[in-house]
Amino acid sequence: MEPRDGAATGATAPEGKEGLSSEPEPRRAEGKRIAGLAIRTTNAAEFSPATAKIPALWGRFASERWADKLERIGGFGPVTAVYSAYESDVSGSYQLLVGRQVSETATLVEPLQVVSAAPGSYLMFRCVGPLPQAVIDGWRDVWAYFSGRAPARAYTYDLEIYAEAGAVEIWVAV
Repeated sequence: MEPRDGAATGATAPEGKEGLSSEPEPRRAEGKRIAGLAIRTTNAAEFSPATAKIPALWGRFASERWADKLERIGGFGPVTAVYSAYESDVSGSYQLLVGRQVSETATLVEPLQVVSAAPGSYLMFRCVGPLPQAVIDGWRDVWAYFSGRAPARAYTYDLEIYAEAGAVEIWVAV
């Protein structure tokens, strides 16, 4: 599951524009090198406030102003969450990194980690509404969309891109 604190991104929905776009859009992504803070978790753990790690990750990213810190070392583009290192499927563990794109020459220090997301084909789901609920609902819709339906998820790199206030794009690798 992918819940996060709306205060972490400052995103709110434009009046009357909440929910998920009806159908995902096919997209092709170039490779990206994203640096940020990371945790390892499972969807089962995220369903319980006692074991959820994602809200604390987003809280730390916001309170320690990592979007700004990353910009100072060459980070660019919108805040991006990268889901990677999947153990298996929706039931297995995965790594979540929250950060920004950086160049190959960026010098990174602890606690920063890097994920180099390979180029690939994606389906992009657009979520609009108050965070974190819009993204939580968006991932539920992603799971429903792929349940017994082609194309199958690749479980390589999935992205949440926070490009504009009140909207999040969920890019799911296929």
